[in-house]
Amino acid sequence: MSHNNKITMVWFIIIVVGIIIFFFAKDSTKQSRAVIKQGGMKIKYRILIDLFLQLDPRMSINQETNSFIVVSSSNYGGSVAFLIHQTFGKVTIQWKTNSALLGKHEIEWTFNEFMDQHAMFDKIENDIGKYNDNVMSNFI
Repeated sequence: MSHNNKITMVWFIIIVVGIIIFFFAKDSTKQSRAVIKQGGMKIKYRILIDLFLQLDPRMSINQETNSFIVVSSSNYGGSVAFLIHQTFGKVTIQWKTNSALLGKHEIEWTFNEFMDQHAMFDKIENDIGKYNDNVMSNFI
């Protein structure tokens, strides 16, 4: 391949990557605006957030952006966090825990953004319960 062809190929790749980044940024901005129009993450996912906050009196909202919110608590024995991330038509929820006794654990779910939040919580609570039962059975 000649030197000129290599330069042309590099410029082509740069342009393609630039176009991809532009459209991603445009879609991301559109997604953020949609969440803002729905009242922001605290309002859009109010039911789910309230259910997470009720799990432990130490739980609180620790981080929030236009498309992301973290509900978590920590103490000397460890930490637990629920990360709620709004994506295009979906909501991704991660449960992360770090226990001094049991170590780090994580589960992730993806739901339709308009799914009933009580149903989301029930699925999450059920899956965490099964996961913890499995961890404890291996621990004992």
